[in-house]
Amino acid sequence: MPTWDTEGLLPKNEDARTARYRRLQSWYREVVMEASAGDYREYKPLGSYLDPSEVERDRSLNFIHPEAHAHAEQRAVEVQAEGGTLSVPRLFHNMLSSMPMCFNLFGAMRAEPEFLEVFRSLFDSEATAIREIVCEWAPPEPALRLGDHSAFDAVVHYEADGERRFVGIETKYTEPFSRKDYDRPRYREVTSDSGWFVSAESADRLKASATNQLWRTTLLAAAADGSAEYGRGSVAVVALSDDRSAGTTVDAVRAEFSPARADRLRFVTIESILDAADGIESLAGWSRTFRRRYVDHQRPDEWASQQNPPAGD
Repeated sequence: MPTWDTEGLLPKNEDARTARYRRLQSWYREVVMEASAGDYREYKPLGSYLDPSEVERDRSLNFIHPEAHAHAEQRAVEVQAEGGTLSVPRLFHNMLSSMPMCFNLFGAMRAEPEFLEVFRSLFDSEATAIREIVCEWAPPEPALRLGDHSAFDAVVHYEADGERRFVGIETKYTEPFSRKDYDRPRYREVTSDSGWFVSAESADRLKASATNQLWRTTLLAAAADGSAEYGRGSVAVVALSDDRSAGTTVDAVRAEFSPARADRLRFVTIESILDAADGIESLAGWSRTFRRRYVDHQRPDEWASQQNPPAGD
């Protein structure tokens, strides 16, 4: 049995979907990175967690693109200074976390002008230029925030024929939306006054645990929507196509949107982003690497079968 799949290196009792992608990360760590696993909580070690000595040797290990790593180093410092929250161990050590995945996707695209073509095909067909992409971002202006630590996993600031727009990104890999039920007067104020929701009573329904996190993400966009600095806002949830929970949550939140704002929340699959990038020469190498790192959960078994061919071959 390969060492990345040995007993005790991966949890025994977790849902099958998470187990598939955790196994992929353990395989990628050992076979592609050639890096050892580190201790995480009761797991000593955990296959999807990088050993601190490996990260100390090479802080770029958890990133598949130089710009993704550079942006991670930058935001790890800036977010703290901005009063936000960012877990450095999660970003640099946890291979299964959606946080480094977001940097590997949107952080990497900061350095790729051709990403505009992908963005237009999936996020906003009217986009004419991308101004800036930032991971782990919230508006710095207190008046445009929610009075908490809510932030987008990434934001794309762009233009559409000279009009400023932005899309706040929520990324998911294997973790579900938070099930915590938060409620504040500020949340209800934005729900009532922004024009994004059918009524003030939408807050009573969306504060439920199943929709609470995405509700707050849409509130953050709604609070900044129409501002002189950021312009027209929207939200996109970016997840794998087999993430039925993410799609269901998007549908539930969008059901509370007013008809005039129905287009401000969308679900975009990671696979559709990679498929669009495959056809662009400058992005094709990145998309192949991203797919191998995060999507192709069958690859460990294919690799193992090649390493252990049937007798007689």
